[in-house]
Amino acid sequence: MSNVRPILIREQRLEEASYWITKLDRKLSVEEQTMLKEWMSVDAKNTAELLALAELWDQMDALSQLSEVIPHTGYKPTRKRLAIAASVIVAVAVTAALLFHNPLFDNQAVERPLEVAHYGEFRYQTLVGDRSTVHLNEGSVVQLNTDTMLDVSMLPNQRLLTLRRGEVHINVAHDPARPLRLVVGNRVIEAIGTQFNVRIDDSQKIELIVTEGLVSVGVTPGSGGENAANYSVVELIAENERIRLDEPGFQVEELLKPKEIEVRLSWRNGNLIFRGESLSNAVSEVGRYTNMEFIIQSEELKQLRVAGLFRAGDVDGFLRSLRANFNIVDERIDDKVISLSQRVQKPAIQAN
Repeated sequence: MSNVRPILIREQRLEEASYWITKLDRKLSVEEQTMLKEWMSVDAKNTAELLALAELWDQMDALSQLSEVIPHTGYKPTRKRLAIAASVIVAVAVTAALLFHNPLFDNQAVERPLEVAHYGEFRYQTLVGDRSTVHLNEGSVVQLNTDTMLDVSMLPNQRLLTLRRGEVHINVAHDPARPLRLVVGNRVIEAIGTQFNVRIDDSQKIELIVTEGLVSVGVTPGSGGENAANYSVVELIAENERIRLDEPGFQVEELLKPKEIEVRLSWRNGNLIFRGESLSNAVSEVGRYTNMEFIIQSEELKQLRVAGLFRAGDVDGFLRSLRANFNIVDERIDDKVISLSQRVQKPAIQAN
């Protein structure tokens, strides 16, 4: 039986729910409150979808309206973690956020088939817009994000991984006799049984987020994995902590809440979630999953804040949201470059 229709039905529900999230952020009129109640009464799944999305934006003041529109749902906005001025919020409409690959969109990020590594040396690589999951034979699971290259050496005395570029999340199988070490440049991350996420960007900034357990980080005597076993421990990083490894001292930058980690690692489900990032940063993140280049035409536009949930690689959905909600004009300079600018509002003509 074809699953195209269920996909389309849920996609439409998500888009309609995202429309109401955007409206809620901008305050509902009495007429809009009536329309929202009618939409929710059509199907109980509409309400469930809206509440699920609302949980992602529970730090925004506008969503407190939900408790007024649907007072008996049990939804109550939690504490605000971001003080975002309403004048600069750009609530980008949520596009289809399915937790599986939708074949209707050819430009979306996809996850490749599972791979298994045995003893020896292996290289795993994803293309721009792709993801992959590698199951190591000793039980560890490595997820590779877009445009990532990872070398794996399964040795009798250690499990040595070298991140050449991109981003990985590693769920480490417990094996004290063979520690798992991840090398990035001359930085080493070691874990026995834990989970952590490492990303190195084009400017060689290295970010580590520990999602479970404890890891040690340090510096090797030289570059490359051959010195990994002899590294000097500099710091122990605990669960929910985030640090920059490219800077000296390895100082912990943030203690993240579980929901913040969920947002930062949404790529593992093929999604991108923005919660008040600048348009410039959001465009940069979207660009990781496509070969398109975005040019923002003004400094003011670069600083506009965005919030939304998108399917990684869905450039057309991202652009539709910018056009529909914020008068942003996109122009394709060629097949690889897109220009973004603010649509000029024509002054109103006053009657004599």
